[in-house]
Parts: sequence; C-alpha cells; structure tokens
Amino acid sequence: MTPMLRAEHVSKAFVLHNQDAAVLPVLADVGFTVHAGEAVVLAGPSGTGKSTLLRILYGNYRPSTGHVHVSHDGRMVDIVTADPRQVLEVRRRTLGYVSQFLRVIPRVSTLDIVRDPMLGRGVADGVATRRARDMLARLNLPERLWTLPPATFSGGEQQRVNIARSFVDTTPILLLDEPTASLDAANRDVVVELVADARARGAAVVGIFHDEAVRDRIATRRLDLTTFKAAA
Repeated sequence: MTPMLRAEHVSKAFVLHNQDAAVLPVLADVGFTVHAGEAVVLAGPSGTGKSTLLRILYGNYRPSTGHVHVSHDGRMVDIVTADPRQVLEVRRRTLGYVSQFLRVIPRVSTLDIVRDPMLGRGVADGVATRRARDMLARLNLPERLWTLPPATFSGGEQQRVNIARSFVDTTPILLLDEPTASLDAANRDVVVELVADARARGAAVVGIFHDEAVRDRIATRRLDLTTFKAAA
C-alpha cells in the first residue's frame, strides 16, 4: 500500500500565557501512517487531543516536537518544516480539511463556494459547475438555495455546503473533524457513501466521528489517542 501521511513522534503542549505561562500537555509521541484507501478514525474521550492532532496534520498548529510527512507530487513533504507557500500549495492540491463549521464568505453564492476549489485546481468552468450541482443535489440541498450566500442557512445546510466543497473534487488526503455532527440520518448516510467513494479512488482519510454507528461504518482502523496522552 502507498503511504500518504505519516506522523512521527508528534507531541503538543499549550502554554497558557494568561495563567502565568502554565504548560498544558496534550499529546505525547504520536506516531502512525495512513495509506491510500484507508480511513483512520481518531478515538478517545473528550480532551485526548483529537481535534488538536487534526490541526497539527493540517499545519494549523505547530507540534512541540515531531514531524508530519504528506505525500505531495510524488514526494514526502514535512508540513512542520515546510515554508508557508509550500504548505498552502499542499493544501490546495493534496490535503483537504472538513471542519464542523463553514467559514461563510459574504455575498458569494453556494454554487460558487463549491466550485471555487475545482477552478483553482484547473477544472474547466462548465465541468466544475456540473459537478457542484450534482454534489449539492446528492446532499439534498434545495436548488433554490444554490444561488444564495449560505450565511443565513441552518447549521445543517451550511455543513452540507462545507461537505460538498470538500468532496466534489476529492484531494488525495482528507482530514474530517466531525463532518456529520449537525446532519440528519439521511445526510449522514450520504457522507458515509462519499467517504467510501473517496477511499475507492485511493484517498487516505483521517477523521473524528462521535456518532458510534457512523464511526463503525467509516473506519478501516482506529487510533486510540489515550495511548498517546501526555502526562500532566
């Protein structure tokens, strides 16, 4: 199997500057590899660092120690030591991230929000529009909403836009932070299918799913972060 993402000796502690620089340890010596077609689900109770680890993998947080290697353009790039321009390029073409919340862009329509990442990767305008429409329909978002900015949508509708944007043209690696949290059962099923489709195309997936049934359907492997819990 082809390795797509590898974390090596990743540790993270936060310094609480508003509390006399107290140090809050979160993760210690995390190491794992995700291969093409795998879905690794991060497990463990609240406070074990699941979202923190996802943000480290995406490069939003810098680990206290360790490295995160991502397969990009046929070579492994260390997100921790790469320069900001290279990190942005890896995110644009290789590393996708779906959070629980859509960062709404004022006055930009739902259809354009879903199309834009494809256009940025060189997909033709007509093809991008067709794929965006098909994905929004698959996620049961009413067509009357497609030309509207999603700022006033419900939480579940905004999340479906968020998911559509990330899955319409899947990157080789997907990081999923509770993407089904605000969805009804029918749309949770769609997300499970979308993850399966991405894996079938060779994508590597790392995700957090608090819904046990969804977790069981998606995971090919679980990573229990209590194993890497840092000592207080």
